[in-house]
Amino acid sequence: MYLNCHSYYSLRYGTLSPEQLVEAAVKHGIKTLALTDIHRASGVFDFVQACQDAGIKPVLGMEFRNNHTLMYICLARNAQGMAQINAFASTYLLFK
Repeated sequence: MYLNCHSYYSLRYGTLSPEQLVEAAVKHGIKTLALTDIHRASGVFDFVQACQDAGIKPVLGMEFRNNHTLMYICLARNAQGMAQINAFASTYLLFK
């Protein structure tokens, strides 16, 4: 399982679309893949759909940075967990 993958929604850190990320995972035989874009959840719907189409278990989360310093990587256990991560992200980005 890859726990910290970024799509192009992680500006300057990822170059692939969520769908391309899943395609690369399929080529390497990956069965579980986590999308943890930096401060963003913009690609989760496309990512989940692409994973389901490819037979890969999707894991959702988010990476938090302070400038270029890694602070946290959060993974959601379920939809409620992703909602909590998004709420944390809102507070984090507003108040650091």
